[in-house]
Amino acid sequence: MDYASGVKGKRATALVALIGCLFTPHPILAHPTDFEGWLITSTHISLEETKRYQVYLEAQPRVGDGWKRAATFQGRAALVYNLNKGLGLYIGYGWTPSLYDAKYHRDYRDEQRLWQQAIYRHELLGIQWQHRLREEQRFIMRTDGVSNRARYLLRGSYALTRAQDVGMTGWNELMVNLNGVNNGPWAGYDRNRIFFGPYWQIDNARYEIGYAGEHLKRFGSDERWAHALLIVASYNF
Repeated sequence: MDYASGVKGKRATALVALIGCLFTPHPILAHPTDFEGWLITSTHISLEETKRYQVYLEAQPRVGDGWKRAATFQGRAALVYNLNKGLGLYIGYGWTPSLYDAKYHRDYRDEQRLWQQAIYRHELLGIQWQHRLREEQRFIMRTDGVSNRARYLLRGSYALTRAQDVGMTGWNELMVNLNGVNNGPWAGYDRNRIFFGPYWQIDNARYEIGYAGEHLKRFGSDERWAHALLIVASYNF
């Protein structure tokens, strides 16, 4: 086997392994299931030519309960410092109210967050990898304290063209509550999300569309699965 064939084989093996990790089966039959629609629009706006300093803006509306009603809205803003092309640091604010609980009961919860994150990017076996570590301080309506949550996302993108403008991408994100608060999140496992689908890169814009799955354990013993159509539009200026 020549070198080129070996590299292609390693890339294919890595891509299959990534997909396998994303779609590890979970016991879902005993829990409520919902079909949802998620839209994420995000923009990085550079404050100077080197793009070392940026402003980040994000809007994320979601519909749920079988696409019958609005479920939540998430808005985020942050200041970004890019140490280099591979590593970026964020500090920001988010407003993320929810409109119903895990059992589809009307339960408006206003929530505001402070958040910090680091994103590290690199290439391995022809796949573009991204590691995102985020820490959140959540101020949730009708709770008695600040809920702290840690999130880790691993993303892999594999280009299907030499121009790297079309390809496949997938990610897995795990969220863990670092402490518990009364009438709010319990300490420990919070939720896990997966995504897989194609992407298109057009100049400064990247678009993704695909399947997103979320296993959620909200405020104690309530558990839920969500299957969502996820559409992402990201811009970098």
